[in-house]
Amino acid sequence: MRQSRYAWILGISLVCLMTLIVLKTPQAVISTLADPQYGSAPRTTVQQFWKLMDLRQTDLASDLLSLPMGSLDEREFKAWETRMNKDPLLSLQKVEFMNPNTDGSQEIVVRVSWTTSSSKDELKAMFSMNLEQTEKGWKIKGIKRINDLSYIGGDHDGRSVPT
Repeated sequence: MRQSRYAWILGISLVCLMTLIVLKTPQAVISTLADPQYGSAPRTTVQQFWKLMDLRQTDLASDLLSLPMGSLDEREFKAWETRMNKDPLLSLQKVEFMNPNTDGSQEIVVRVSWTTSSSKDELKAMFSMNLEQTEKGWKIKGIKRINDLSYIGGDHDGRSVPT
């Protein structure tokens, strides 16, 4: 009885491994195992990017970017990096994908919500993020803010106040 359980577990493990190999190219599987921050889908990469920003691991988040030096996109990232390092109480609340089919798309529109030290204050920003497929996985090649960052709720009497 015990040996048959081990045989089943081994069989299921082999089926899962074969499914991974059949559905993904070996390069994608190996690079994902070696560098899990590089996602196999654009949506995964964007989620990982904002998660790393929330954890203040901006050096790892910048590894997911391939932005031209001195571009507006790089300045946008540097502004967020400064904002994250300046305010330790700012934390990621949620990342919402605005375009419905983001799995194969190279342009993703995302709304990012942050909370501050008081639970009543919420920061929201919307971004258009362009991605490209590399041999390591998806990388963000453009990040543009669509709207101004604003405070909602809290001590602002329900008015949006740009920062």
